[in-house]
Amino acid sequence: MLIGLWIYDELSFDKYHSEHERIALLQKNRSFNGNIITEQSMSIPLAAKLRESYGNYFEEVVASSYGGEKSLTVNDKTITKRGLFMETGGEKILDLKILEGSPKFPLAPFEILISDKTKEALFENKNAINQTVHLDKNTPFKIVGVFKSLPQNATYRSTSFYSSMDSYLQKEDWLDAKKLWDENSFPIYVKLAKNVSAEQASALIKDEIFKATQDPSKPALFLYPMDSWHLYPEYKNGLPVSTGKDNILIFGLIGILTILLAAINFMNLSTARSEKRAKEIGVRKAIGSGRGQIIGQFYAETLLTILLSALLAILLAQIALPFFNELAEKQIDFPWKNPVFWLANMLFSGLLILFAGSYPALYLSSFQPIKVLKGKVQSSSFELFSRKGLVIFQFSISIVLIISTTVVYKQIQFTKNRPLGYDTKGLVQIRKNNEELRGHFYAMRQDLLNSGAVVEMAETNSPMSETWHYSSHYTWPTKTATAEDLVTLRVTPEFGKTIDWKVMTGRDFSRTFSSDTSSVILNEAAVKLMGLKNPINQVIRKDGKPLTVVGVVKNIVMDSPFDPVRPTVFEMIKANAPFITIKLKPELSAAESIAKMEKVLKTYDPAGNFNYLFADRDFNKKFFREKRMSSLISLFAILAIFISCLGLFGLASFVAEQRTKEIGIRKVLGASVANLWQLLSKDFVVLILISCLVAAPIAYYFMNNWLQKYTYRTEISWWIFVASGAGALLITLLTVSYQSIKAALMNPVKSLKTE
Repeated sequence: MLIGLWIYDELSFDKYHSEHERIALLQKNRSFNGNIITEQSMSIPLAAKLRESYGNYFEEVVASSYGGEKSLTVNDKTITKRGLFMETGGEKILDLKILEGSPKFPLAPFEILISDKTKEALFENKNAINQTVHLDKNTPFKIVGVFKSLPQNATYRSTSFYSSMDSYLQKEDWLDAKKLWDENSFPIYVKLAKNVSAEQASALIKDEIFKATQDPSKPALFLYPMDSWHLYPEYKNGLPVSTGKDNILIFGLIGILTILLAAINFMNLSTARSEKRAKEIGVRKAIGSGRGQIIGQFYAETLLTILLSALLAILLAQIALPFFNELAEKQIDFPWKNPVFWLANMLFSGLLILFAGSYPALYLSSFQPIKVLKGKVQSSSFELFSRKGLVIFQFSISIVLIISTTVVYKQIQFTKNRPLGYDTKGLVQIRKNNEELRGHFYAMRQDLLNSGAVVEMAETNSPMSETWHYSSHYTWPTKTATAEDLVTLRVTPEFGKTIDWKVMTGRDFSRTFSSDTSSVILNEAAVKLMGLKNPINQVIRKDGKPLTVVGVVKNIVMDSPFDPVRPTVFEMIKANAPFITIKLKPELSAAESIAKMEKVLKTYDPAGNFNYLFADRDFNKKFFREKRMSSLISLFAILAIFISCLGLFGLASFVAEQRTKEIGIRKVLGASVANLWQLLSKDFVVLILISCLVAAPIAYYFMNNWLQKYTYRTEISWWIFVASGAGALLITLLTVSYQSIKAALMNPVKSLKTE
């Protein structure tokens, strides 16, 4: 049931939008040396061109900012929230529901909408309309409306405020971006006209960037529908990767298999204990009951069992939902009022009754009354084979889940241990959201060093955990027309010491060399791309300006830890970049260091609300999907093993009961407890060994396919199969040993008594 709720939540992602099927994000595929890279950053002139030339195909074409954090200040209260600045029509792209105020669209410059949750945080129960809120403490905005917060299963759920693109460009002094085709810093959203498909529109606009810029990478535009954003969250070599859809299929299959395991237990134990009900069936048939009546009785018993189980499952699911939400990082509510939920439960229960109840009902109702009443009911070879086959099926599923959990965990650990090229421990970044922190680099750095909490401080133009800036403007002697764009990061000279990067050859930036403002440091991937055998003192150019290579550093992982490091150029700046990067002293605790550091920062920005981004924690967040998958598979692997063991325990009890007299005779003839334990356990051990042989190739096939989507991936080692099989075998022996030893210790006199 919990898996069903999770799947429903995943499939309903972004469905809050009343016209979600008509919303799309613009993407472009660019070719570099045979590789295709998919990007979503566009230029504002492209949005204007699409509105002008394809107005019949698009109701809205909206350039937007990225959802960055901003500080919002009202009087003496400051909070940090994410929001969007969008061109006219952005409110339709987001499908904002206005709760307070009567805003007129398009919004005038420096008008703003805030979410109801943001209003509560800033104003509590007071009126917010026509009040002033300062963004980054330096720009006043007039609040003209309050919108309903977007749901948790929405891509832009963190949107806490909304304003116009003009406001953003004026605030950031970036108005020239409206004219520059090569200023690719904005996502563009569209709302398709009715009866126009994303495929039709994509074919029409495909070459618009190339026509305007003659970009040698020949960018091909296409539309990425909103309905695919969550199920296909990324592109690899120009093709969508179905990560979200695959997870739904995986967990849906796990849920179905878990139910099957329980149903198999019911079938196995019902037929295994057939002798207990054989006389009842014989008597009923002898006094005139037809087979149909007996089948109906068994179905009724199954119906009652499953209905009671369903009620118990609903109760347990409600109790477990908070824990499950924490594990899956969701905010799922129990859908008491959703008719689809109840209909699905009834349908599923009906199918389960048919599946689990049919075999016992048909099998038990087939007993012949004469044989039954004479006590000649014996399990057929087909029945025994079926029972063993079901046990093999159960444990094959359990072993597949054990292997899968181990492989996912191994992949996470393998990637976590990947050399990052810098030291994340004690590395903190702060975005300078407020004007008060800007323009004080030298004094602030010295004050932080004097505080005793900081080893070093630097500034950069983007965070360490992401790549914000790419450039095609670099040239070098061997550059080809299809060479990929270079990642660019502008840093102060203290950056290398701050992050402890590894200089492979040459030197680090230095303030003692005035020429370093015209120098660059390359990573290993950039040296390889440029084909530089002796890179030091080589000259590359950016927009014609010569830049001297003074050093080469080890590749630094900034984007996905599962992908190759992209070629990167580090340029030196003297000061005043938007991000502060700080290395804390390892001798102090993080709390002590932050307290001392904040004391210094408060001298520059007394009302500042600082958000600290710890590099190691931020890096660990990149494993969110994999960790969630590992946690959920582990949970259901444990559940599958538990269910399988319950069935195994019941079968072991039944087998021991069936062989009571045989055990008594063997004990009289001198068999030891160990001999009898071996006798009763060996059949189950054989079944588990067969399960291992069945599970191994299945698990290898699926997990090998899963690993292929990662460029940087581990191998499926042989020991995983051995360890999983050994674990299943140990669990089996522990499960059946209780019944085996209990039977072996029985007094043979009691065992040989005639009923």
